[in-house]
Amino acid sequence: MSKPTIHVTNWSSRKIHGPGRIYTIMARPRHWEWGEGHVSDLTPFPNQLTKLREGFLSFNAYKAECLEKFSVLPIYPGGLHAYKNHSSAVFADSWEVKDGDTLCCSCSKAAAANDRCHRVWAASLLAEAGWRVILDGKELEL
Repeated sequence: MSKPTIHVTNWSSRKIHGPGRIYTIMARPRHWEWGEGHVSDLTPFPNQLTKLREGFLSFNAYKAECLEKFSVLPIYPGGLHAYKNHSSAVFADSWEVKDGDTLCCSCSKAAAANDRCHRVWAASLLAEAGWRVILDGKELEL
């Protein structure tokens, strides 16, 4: 049985989005970066991002906090959900992330290539959880 495929990339890379729905994994998406909803299980906490940007949190601490959050949540195929609203409190407005869907953030490919983007960390965890991951147009190998 083949693994379901999930694409993980940035909003600028429209040519490498998957054939399914497109979701944000951003803590503070701009209005054009929402897609069809958000995946809160792979979204950094907004206060972490603020602390990082204001210099109250080191990059390594930010990465550690993101990985801690992402690694304890149900991100396996069938367990990962998207939400219409920016609050995951309304479960009725949620649906399963499926084969061919895309998760996007705003970080550049250069930031991702230098391990300075949470989508890269999320992609590795998704692969470990049973997804076939296409990260920025290339299949991720564990």
